[in-house]
Amino acid sequence: MYAIEFEADIRDGIVKIPAQYSRLENSHARIILMIAEPETSVVEQAAAPLDLTDCGVKTFKGQDAVEIQREMRDDW
Repeated sequence: MYAIEFEADIRDGIVKIPAQYSRLENSHARIILMIAEPETSVVEQAAAPLDLTDCGVKTFKGQDAVEIQREMRDDW
């Protein structure tokens, strides 16, 4: 098995193989698609809300986190 690389547009679910690879006609191939995604800007990423409500971590629930830290530091 060997690899070739080329870029092509997909039209109606069909990828045209360039003429230089015509020897591949009627053969079996493993196809891997790599699609370029538009980059999101740092501003767009920062504007997206960070929702942690479904995390389920309840480490300090019902406790004073500052007091727990003070107790931990007393051990030093």
